[in-house]
Amino acid sequence: MYDFDTPALRTGTGAIKWDLRQSAFGNGDALPFWVADSDYMSPPEVVDALQEAAKNCVFGYTVPTKSYKDAVAGWVSRRHGWEIDTDWLVPSTGIVSELSNIVRCFTEPGDKVLIQTPVYDPFAGVVRDAGRTLVENRLLCGGDLRYTMDFEDLERKLAAGVKMMILCSPHNPVGRVWTREEVCRTAELCEEYGVLLVSDEIHWDILMPGRVHFSAGNAGTDGNVIVLCAPSKTFNVAGLKCSNDIIPDAGLREKLTKWKETLHVEGSNNLGMIACEAAYTHGERWCDEQNGYLWGNAELVRAVLAQRLPEVRVAPLEGTYLMWLDITKTGFGSRAVCEKLNRAGAILNDGYRYGDDGFVRLNIACPRAQLRAGLEVITACLAGELKR
Repeated sequence: MYDFDTPALRTGTGAIKWDLRQSAFGNGDALPFWVADSDYMSPPEVVDALQEAAKNCVFGYTVPTKSYKDAVAGWVSRRHGWEIDTDWLVPSTGIVSELSNIVRCFTEPGDKVLIQTPVYDPFAGVVRDAGRTLVENRLLCGGDLRYTMDFEDLERKLAAGVKMMILCSPHNPVGRVWTREEVCRTAELCEEYGVLLVSDEIHWDILMPGRVHFSAGNAGTDGNVIVLCAPSKTFNVAGLKCSNDIIPDAGLREKLTKWKETLHVEGSNNLGMIACEAAYTHGERWCDEQNGYLWGNAELVRAVLAQRLPEVRVAPLEGTYLMWLDITKTGFGSRAVCEKLNRAGAILNDGYRYGDDGFVRLNIACPRAQLRAGLEVITACLAGELKR
């Protein structure tokens, strides 16, 4: 059994999540549940591989090795049922920066790029910063807080000249794991209207019981899709700057590769690739046990809020370690709620940044004792506000 209860040492290490608490939120003692990384230690197999690499005492320029590519392809096959050719892999240094490259490579200023809101806020940023036109296809929120796609609105907007769609799968922050039918319908619509589908699947390994991830790359529209993935969320190695584009179409692959060469941003991080290979070779049991631990954390959140703060409802968590909490019955918007929680001692993300001011986002990838302490702060603070 792996240990997810022992916290990693993060303060004083430059960790954004911990060391920016004072400057960003005005409370250096608050428990952080915002940045999407984990507060327990990475897999020992990954740590061992990095320590072994350090013994070589050289960290020079590298290219992806055959064993690296085979490890990525093997993971995609075993975990996600998608058989890929290793030639399809284009290493990169992170999914947000790669999204920026892709938007700029495959669209022109003023072109329409579609996202499905509420969604991870850098999606909108990379579109607007590139001078493209942002198009929103709002997700539909049911009475049980489970979100679905509005395919009627999606098709209408794709048909109106959208050049690219960015899909978040599994979805951050609403916690959906899209079904095979939903993914295939999305891919088919993009193909029908000549829209390039770019699928951010960084959370694809983090699945709750009974959920199966279906990759957009497996939808049968190989000439019209780019899948972005990384070990960073699964194995807590985001700082090592390693991600992978999976691009079945040779023309798309060549165009993006040449674009990146002109910017001198091709390649990936040496130690990041070592960590990725180790994780994808030896990390399956750790991943499964982490998912079980995260499910226990999610159950704790639901139980505590139902008992102590029933006014705050919880969206069903199917994937990711990010819980989406409905705070509309508190009478406050998400920014006001987060300010109150910051002062009380817990840092969450406000839903306003994702496109819905009635929700806040809670990161549960932490030791259970830390989560319990955070829930004490959250329930005491908001229950007190509701009594006023």
